[in-house]
Amino acid sequence: MDLPTFYTELDRLYSEPGADVAGFLREALRHARLAGDGRGVAAAANELESVLRLRGELDEAEALCEEVLRALGREGAGDDERARALINLGDVYVAQGRHAAAVDAFDRAEALLGSGDAHPYEVSAICNNRSGAYRGLGRFSEARLDLRRAGRLLERVPGSEGRRATNAINLAQVLADEGRVEEAAEAIEPALEAYRTLSGGRDVHRPHALATAAQIAYLRGDYVGAAQLYRGAAGVMRDKLGDAPNVRALEASAARMEGLASAGT
Repeated sequence: MDLPTFYTELDRLYSEPGADVAGFLREALRHARLAGDGRGVAAAANELESVLRLRGELDEAEALCEEVLRALGREGAGDDERARALINLGDVYVAQGRHAAAVDAFDRAEALLGSGDAHPYEVSAICNNRSGAYRGLGRFSEARLDLRRAGRLLERVPGSEGRRATNAINLAQVLADEGRVEEAAEAIEPALEAYRTLSGGRDVHRPHALATAAQIAYLRGDYVGAAQLYRGAAGVMRDKLGDAPNVRALEASAARMEGLASAGT
């Protein structure tokens, strides 16, 4: 596989509304497997895993993460590549609700990368994403410590607006879980503002920000606002990834909020 050409085409498809990104990645992965191209398998499987995780197709995403790790092992890949694969596996575990397994995967990735001196972007991703696993375990103080560390690391990374927005989302979620709803509403605003412009408003993480804002609106009793935010999240995700379980879940949440709003009128 010609990896530069692969990534150029992938970027083009991501920028094209309604493009069949998953179909392109499945075909690239099939060809790489047939050719015995370990690097190609790792690249295509890694990208497909990310799409499937966002769509909510988690069992296949987990299997692809494991395939990436096996391919990288056979290819003698460096610590940084294996660490990134472990970060992706940890993200799948978080989505599955397997939070202790996620913490272990993130810890293994961090052990490969070190303190963050050489890899501030990747270690900030570990801290950001591990905070979600800590949230799931009810370990909120550790989640906030990881988020503060991620913020410090990102100060050294130019062009990290998207990662900073992710940091804001995760902080808002921790605060909401702790019952600090007004602080959560304030914390999510930088992410909402950033994602209005990043990738022309079509950044793949924007639905996460909108859904988090919707949950906060629900906790504040603003059911109409929550419904609008869930609808917005579903629309962006559908435009980016097509019909998917997570799109339908967002639409169901919007309908539930609309029902609560109607019941209150």
